[in-house]
Amino acid sequence: MTALALFAVALATRLPLLTDQFWAHDSVLYTRAVQVGFDPADHRPQPPGYLWYVALVRVVDTLTADPVRAMTLISAVAAAASVALLYLLARRMYDERTGAIAALFLMTSVTFWGESLVALPYTLLALCTVTVALLLWRVLERAEPPHGGGVRGRRLALASLAWGVAVGFRSDLAYFLAPAWLLAAVTVPLRWTLASAAAAGGAVLVWLGSTLALTPGGAERYFAGLRDHLDFIDRQYSVSGRGMDALANNLRELARYTGRALFALAGVLAVVLVSRDVQRIERREPRRALFLFLWALAPLPVNVLVHAGEYGYVFSMLPGLCVIAARGTIGAARGARLPQALPWLAGAVVAVNAGIFLFSDQPLTRRDIAKRDDGIREKVAAIAPLAPHDRVIVVSAYDQVIVEHHLPGRRRVAYLPDATPSTEIPLTCAAPTCLVFAWDEYFRTGSGWTTAVLPSGSLLRSIEVPSGATLLVRDGLTLEVARP
Repeated sequence: MTALALFAVALATRLPLLTDQFWAHDSVLYTRAVQVGFDPADHRPQPPGYLWYVALVRVVDTLTADPVRAMTLISAVAAAASVALLYLLARRMYDERTGAIAALFLMTSVTFWGESLVALPYTLLALCTVTVALLLWRVLERAEPPHGGGVRGRRLALASLAWGVAVGFRSDLAYFLAPAWLLAAVTVPLRWTLASAAAAGGAVLVWLGSTLALTPGGAERYFAGLRDHLDFIDRQYSVSGRGMDALANNLRELARYTGRALFALAGVLAVVLVSRDVQRIERREPRRALFLFLWALAPLPVNVLVHAGEYGYVFSMLPGLCVIAARGTIGAARGARLPQALPWLAGAVVAVNAGIFLFSDQPLTRRDIAKRDDGIREKVAAIAPLAPHDRVIVVSAYDQVIVEHHLPGRRRVAYLPDATPSTEIPLTCAAPTCLVFAWDEYFRTGSGWTTAVLPSGSLLRSIEVPSGATLLVRDGLTLEVARP
């Protein structure tokens, strides 16, 4: 009943706030996969394709007739299910208090709450990792079931099948969950380990085979597109491609994404490092502590060395960190010799994070999400009616695919700030003068630009320049114009 109540509360806190615009580049790519056709080689969506997610969106879209609404509903339901299943997992690993506190911490995590309102798949990433972790922990539980080896083996086979299916939703789970799976696999007879590995591999092959069959051009074109995508990530974000610059950037971005997912949770997480009571309890069950460590922190090497991604990438770690934070909260109350203060301490953490989400302007808070959602609508309404078409130029960076979707036929100038921090772009149009709009909120504009503050608070910058002028991009997001 508690799990169902947590699911209901989490869902109720999300449904009234769902967005109805594309949130990011990837939102458009998933929509194209649903409306135009599945083709990872053409980034519908981006490789490796996320076939089961696209299929799920397509199923829900038959009810909503709107892929964005389908994706936001999936995000909300996946978030609520993650909260309920994390309660069940933490309760099995520790006790009722830990389960309830961990679930409430995840429910009110600022960026987790925010991502559950938008058209992106990252709360589904959290649901997949919590589901597989719950099934793997059932293999490792201290209580030995009757005929332990066979029961544990069947549990591992079920967990492995779920793991293989999860990879079809989020392919990074193939290596994020591998260490926890290995820890569980060594506790069962070899025949069950091999059978379980076959179950996971079979599920992955079903996803991969289906993806290849549905990709126009088949395996050759799919793997060529995948190689191009991985090469781009390697060149732009990975340590092997950019050396120490990439390491520093990934560490900085990962700290930002994790910090904003945690906020007040960071304080009680720190208690785990200094509380002797917490450490003593964990030493009593080293296998449990090791499982929690491997599950929560296995994504770190990829995030640091390859690509930190965006806010939602840390959701593969966040549920485990919420369990650790719950243990820290209990440890803080115990260390203060005030066990009756536990509800107040946990409630304070929940209240602080909820307050940040509801009333601040931090990224992925309620206000930030509403501002972006309304801002897209307002910018489209301001630019779309302008004539003639060939006089208007829209400059975009991170939102270039959103601009392309909402303003078809308009002239667009687009670049990737990470790949092209400095460049010069000619601005030419058929008319004597061009009306140039800077779409992205992140742009910094030089002299001569006019700034319109839209009703949502979003900014739309514009400038009228002679045809043949040059757009000067500096430091990735600073825009200036050199007139002919």
